[in-house]
Amino acid sequence: MKFVPKEWVEEQTIKEPSAAKKAFATLKKSSLRLKSMMRILYPLIVLVCVILLSPVAHGADEHSPFKLRFCVEETEYPPFNYFIRQDGIKTSTLSGYDIDLLEQTFKPIGIDYEVLALPWLRCLKDVHNGSIDAAMSASLNRQRATDYTPSVAYYYLTPSYFYLKAELEPQFHIKDINQLADFGTVCGIKGFNYDNFGWHHDTPISEINSLHHLPEMLLKHRCKFFIARKEILAGTLALAQAGELPKTLTSQPSPNTQQEPFYMLISKRSAHKDLIAREFNRQVKAMRDNHQLEALYQYHIQKLTHGGDKGSDSP
Repeated sequence: MKFVPKEWVEEQTIKEPSAAKKAFATLKKSSLRLKSMMRILYPLIVLVCVILLSPVAHGADEHSPFKLRFCVEETEYPPFNYFIRQDGIKTSTLSGYDIDLLEQTFKPIGIDYEVLALPWLRCLKDVHNGSIDAAMSASLNRQRATDYTPSVAYYYLTPSYFYLKAELEPQFHIKDINQLADFGTVCGIKGFNYDNFGWHHDTPISEINSLHHLPEMLLKHRCKFFIARKEILAGTLALAQAGELPKTLTSQPSPNTQQEPFYMLISKRSAHKDLIAREFNRQVKAMRDNHQLEALYQYHIQKLTHGGDKGSDSP
C-alpha cells in the first residue's frame, strides 16, 4: 500500500473544493438570477391579474357576464308596472316605476337584466325555485318572508274595500274587514296577498284574474264588495282610460291597518342574490334620501292620467 502524506491531502482539499461545494455555489448563483428575474416579472404579473379581474375584462361595461331575470304581474300593476299603449292599443313593452327603478339600479353598473310579465302565481313559483332571480312589487306575509329574501320596502299602498253607494247606508261602518263577508260576496284577485288588510285565510273570498274587472263585478252585482289597494285601482282605471272611480262606487280604508309596504322578493336560490339585494337596497335608500322615489311615482301617475304612456324617458 502506498503511503500518502497527510500534508498533501490537506493541501489538495484547500486547492480543489469538493463536488458538493461546487454544486452549492452553482445553486446559489441560479437562485440569485431567479430573484432578479422575479423582480422584473412581478409588476407584469400584477398588471395581468388586475386586467383579468377588472369589470372591463368581464364585459361589465358593455357585455355583462350574466343576465338577471325579474318578473312582474302580467295583468299589470300600474303605476308600478304596465304595458305601454300606442293609440290605445297595448304593446309588449313594459313601463312603470318598477321598470325605471331596475334600470337606474343595474344599468349604471353594467349588469344586464330582463323583466318578464307572468301570471303572478307562476312568477312567485319561478322565483322560489330559482329560475327567476326576483319578483317586483310584492307585499309580505310570514310565508313569503320564509320563502324569499325581501328587499327594503320601496313604496307603500292603502289597503281598502269598495262598494256601491246605493246599496249601503252612508254611515256603513265595520270594525274588522272580515265582517264584509256577513253582508255579501267579497271579491279579490287570485294569488294576491291580503294578510295586511287583516283578511283571514278562512274568510270566503271570490277570486278573479284581473284587477280592472273588479268595479264591473260590483256594477253587475256579482260582488257586494271588493278589496284592493286604492292607488293600484286608480292606476288601473287610468290605464284602461276609464277615468276616475265610477261615481256610483265608494271606498274605505281597511280598519285597523296601516299603509302597506311593498318589496322586491329575491330568490334564495339565485346565484346573484347578494348582489341584487346590495345594489337594489343601496339605490332605493339613495333615491329615498333625495326624494326621487316620490318624484318617480308621481311621474308615472301623471303619464297614466294624461295618457302620456308613449315610452318617453323618465326623470
